[in-house]
Amino acid sequence: MQVELRRKSGEIILGEIELGKVCRVSGDAKLVMYEEGGEVQDALFISTAPVRGFEKMVIGKSPFFVVEAVMRICGLCHASHGIAAAEAIENAIGVKPPKNGVLLREALGLINRIQSHLLEFLMVVPDLVVPEEREKLILMLIDFHTKIGDFLLKLGGAMTHPPNLTVGGINPVPKWSVFNNLKARLPKTLRSWNELAHLLVDEDIQTDVAMELREKKLDNRYLSSGLFYGDRFNIDVRKIKLIPYYEFRKDNPSSKESTTMIAMYKGKPVEVGPRARLSTYREKSYSTLYDLHTARVDDVSIALHRLSSILDSLDMKEPFRNQNIVFGPGKGVGVYEAPRGTLVHIVELGEEGRTLYSRIVVPTMFNIPVMEESVKGLSVEAAEAVVRLYDPCIPCTTHVARLRR
Repeated sequence: MQVELRRKSGEIILGEIELGKVCRVSGDAKLVMYEEGGEVQDALFISTAPVRGFEKMVIGKSPFFVVEAVMRICGLCHASHGIAAAEAIENAIGVKPPKNGVLLREALGLINRIQSHLLEFLMVVPDLVVPEEREKLILMLIDFHTKIGDFLLKLGGAMTHPPNLTVGGINPVPKWSVFNNLKARLPKTLRSWNELAHLLVDEDIQTDVAMELREKKLDNRYLSSGLFYGDRFNIDVRKIKLIPYYEFRKDNPSSKESTTMIAMYKGKPVEVGPRARLSTYREKSYSTLYDLHTARVDDVSIALHRLSSILDSLDMKEPFRNQNIVFGPGKGVGVYEAPRGTLVHIVELGEEGRTLYSRIVVPTMFNIPVMEESVKGLSVEAAEAVVRLYDPCIPCTTHVARLRR
């Protein structure tokens, strides 16, 4: 629903448009935009989802529970949270999984990345593709999502929240016949994706909104820890600062409704996600707002090729998980490149290896300030589409509880 209000800003009267429920995003949020002459001058992206408190839930729990629990933060980036948590715990106790375990863990994360991107494409098709071509493309995306989900089922034990992902590597390990079957299926999977990828960026079937986004230049600072897996040594976690959204946008009273935190890196907003990854590690040039979409399409392509390489690299004669892991006190950091960008888990374990402290910094915390800045100068319709192109994940981002007496 749209409600038009009026407010004064100096001598200029701006129209306020409030989208009480932003459609086709992951979770509950609203978008408040201030426009003049049909052009957006400012915007607030306000998460309204209730806080669920996973960081508090895991206190006092075993590391194995932590990995299982944090995957339930989100139904979209489940494996990403599991990998980052496992990495943080392993860093805390000085354990490094065997090569096979890291490779198969990476494969699970890449499949999760592809799953998530496919769902985002479903959300943005109505914004970018003309009506007469949408149904065909949506059905193709749904079919491909089902097929790629089967890869996660076979390798990780489930299509979501893969239970085989654990501290020390992967357990249990799929049979060799499963790997052979998936390797045999990958060439056809790649051909199907190439057909889809062409349609997703085909200028001949795109809307006026897509064309507007192709014209809007964008030059953001990027943050990325890797192209595929991520690496805590590629960023300085100490330079990440978290701010409650209502403090970040204290200039606007609407910000008090937000339940999210904002993340800054070295004191400045940074964009994370496919565009940041590919620009940083592939030196690709993505100069427009539409390239948020182009980069996500490219991200799927390289993920599929990397998945093929991983399946060829696994050695069934070697272990997939460390044995006889001893838990004890320690502090650790796990950094992983989730579908939406750089994900950080920080953990502290006590004498018995149980969790004393947990902090999670998710990609959308970084992208909210960038997203709000990016919509300025656009039409209202294009601005709403940009929010979906950044693919905000609200369940991951809600970390603030305001207590009233």
